[in-house]
Amino acid sequence: MRKLYFLLVLLFITIQLTAQLKKFQVEVPQAPKFKITDSIQSFTLLNRSLTPEFKNYNEDSLQVAFFRKNFDANLILLDSITSDTTLRVLGELLYDSDRFDIVIPVERNIPRNLSYIKTPSPLDWNYVEEMCDLYKTDALIVLENIATRVVTNYDLNKEYNAYSSYKTHYASIDFYYRAHWRIYYPKSKNIIVDFIMNQDTVFWDNFEYDLIELFKGLPSVKQASTETGIKIALEFSDIISPTWLQETRYYYVTKKAAIDKSIKLASEGNWEEALVNWNQYTNYGNSATRSKIMLNVALAYEMTGDLPNSIEWAQISSQKYYREVTNHYL
Repeated sequence: MRKLYFLLVLLFITIQLTAQLKKFQVEVPQAPKFKITDSIQSFTLLNRSLTPEFKNYNEDSLQVAFFRKNFDANLILLDSITSDTTLRVLGELLYDSDRFDIVIPVERNIPRNLSYIKTPSPLDWNYVEEMCDLYKTDALIVLENIATRVVTNYDLNKEYNAYSSYKTHYASIDFYYRAHWRIYYPKSKNIIVDFIMNQDTVFWDNFEYDLIELFKGLPSVKQASTETGIKIALEFSDIISPTWLQETRYYYVTKKAAIDKSIKLASEGNWEEALVNWNQYTNYGNSATRSKIMLNVALAYEMTGDLPNSIEWAQISSQKYYREVTNHYL
């Protein structure tokens, strides 16, 4: 099972005698809206949203149906591919976050006869445990409900100049969506996330002098529906998995081989041993030197995922000898 703390994207650490303060780039996680307990390292993803009202629409036939309405429509569109795309894309996003392992079963649809306008009652805990045991995961993510409303619009106008007039064409596609997600944690028998996305919108439009070019610049209704499913997955992924930001981190070279041995260890990704070595020398030298080593210790704690100790040692370093780089780090 992969563990997520900090992903080093660049760590070219070299000892240069001309300067003591060095820097490197890391990607650090930003906490999501819903913090998932560390005891959950893996999910099974299931789809409970497909009712008998859903249909796998043929892309061309669907587009022709909208053209016959002069591309002026306002209706509920329940596309089964959109629903399945939402689940599959969520799985890819969660896996790529490096926070979770993901299982999406081939048989991932939970049968239901309830209308799309109603969200089903929570799953039975025996079923939840059975699914998690079957796929060897810690918890269950279920897309309980999904629905989209599509509003299309087409306008034909004219533009005039001194000599003639030109036809202008404008069209737009709005997808409003509603989705309901639950995360079931069988160990505690709790629904740890029960989240509804309601009346959010995805929008496309285009303006052209040629009607064919107008619709070339727009997705088909089927494509727009699928892209809406991707947007739903992105939104839910963002609220339960960490996002990554690139940050600059600093460390000090002391020019003492025994102390700077930690730099080589860190450059090899061995932050645990680097921390152990730096910790031996936190009382070495004068207060200025000790503060540098203490800041290195703070960095090593951060890189091993221990933020409380990282903050504590950065504060001790700042108290020992004030530096702006330490203040910035805090």
